[in-house]
Amino acid sequence: MPLRRVIIAIVVGLLIWRPSALWADEATREATVYADPGCPCGPEYGRYLEANGFKVTMVVSTPELDAIKARYKIPRSMQSNQSTMIEGYVIEGNVPLPAILRLLEEKPPIPGIALPGTPSGSPGFGGQKVSAFPIFVITDDPRPPLFAIE
Repeated sequence: MPLRRVIIAIVVGLLIWRPSALWADEATREATVYADPGCPCGPEYGRYLEANGFKVTMVVSTPELDAIKARYKIPRSMQSNQSTMIEGYVIEGNVPLPAILRLLEEKPPIPGIALPGTPSGSPGFGGQKVSAFPIFVITDDPRPPLFAIE
């Protein structure tokens, strides 16, 4: 019986001291969403990321959003109402989580990925998804490479 009490005391002590060490599989990833003040889908996309474990900072500012698009040379044809920075990559538009996680796992030497426009049913936008979402590598190539289809 004394051994059982010792084990229980150790477990309780660990839970009180640092509970996250026992069940957190990785540190929370951080994301900064730069959103157009006139569009509600930026904050909605931020909530989507938060619901999927990201710590999100919202920056609702047209000048800062424009600066991100210029810095990463996001072609007009790939632009959306928000740009998100995660681990040094730019995520343009309402890109679904599986494509983001693949990007972060593979860490390719690209500036980021984009889901051009704001398609219906995309994360943070709402509506019904009517077709697959083509996710492209951000490049100035007129025919950008496909990164994923979600």
